[in-house]
Amino acid sequence: MKQNKSPFGDNFRYLVEERIKNFWGYGNFKSDVWFIGMEEGHSGDIESLVKRLEATKDKETLDIYDDMKHDVAHMKWFEEGAKTQATYRRLIYILLYLKNKVEPTIEEIRQFQIKEFGRKTSNHTVLELMPLPAKSISAKDWVYKEANVEGLHTRKEYLATYRPKRIARLRELISIHKPKMVIFYSRVYLREWRETVPVPLEEIKDTKLHIAKDHNTLYVVVPHSTSFGISTSDWKKIAEVLLSHHSHHH
Repeated sequence: MKQNKSPFGDNFRYLVEERIKNFWGYGNFKSDVWFIGMEEGHSGDIESLVKRLEATKDKETLDIYDDMKHDVAHMKWFEEGAKTQATYRRLIYILLYLKNKVEPTIEEIRQFQIKEFGRKTSNHTVLELMPLPAKSISAKDWVYKEANVEGLHTRKEYLATYRPKRIARLRELISIHKPKMVIFYSRVYLREWRETVPVPLEEIKDTKLHIAKDHNTLYVVVPHSTSFGISTSDWKKIAEVLLSHHSHHH
């Protein structure tokens, strides 16, 4: 029987399976601060997607710079004079606020992004609950049905099949590595974050923030960096609350 050749090549299936099994994101699991988003974006270019999957095969984390040099669009965020990237900007704001106890300037954020963000040696890690990069959440952008992998026929099926497994594994990773702070970004996925956190999350009044403490790990849910209607003063409040918890810790 003639196999239908996938336009993506036979390797695609293998790379997709590997990525689902192993990959979590960028930076360093031994770090104090873990950021967790829902999923990584991607340009929609299949060739660059395949290269991205090749880079992550059999790895749990990558260096956002050293391991991604094949992706020109990605590398532009780490060149001298780069613009600050919309999602990274608020995550870096939080890291610098915790470190220096004052609001960082846009220039400090830019320099941190270019030189320190998401590196293997970083004191933070930037992870995604779901492993496959997506151009958008719309059905027409779902390229993974071509991989002929179980559970990937549609995006909906992918979430139903793999989300529970990934949540269970993430809980395991947190209990192994014991980060001081786990920051989930995006309140749209509060249900997923609640399933990940072993104790109940409580909303902190007037701050757009949910928080829980379990053993020595502080769990926090903050808005997505790009979410509408969240001002700089909201972010400052969020950072102040985190700093107050963070400094009690030491």
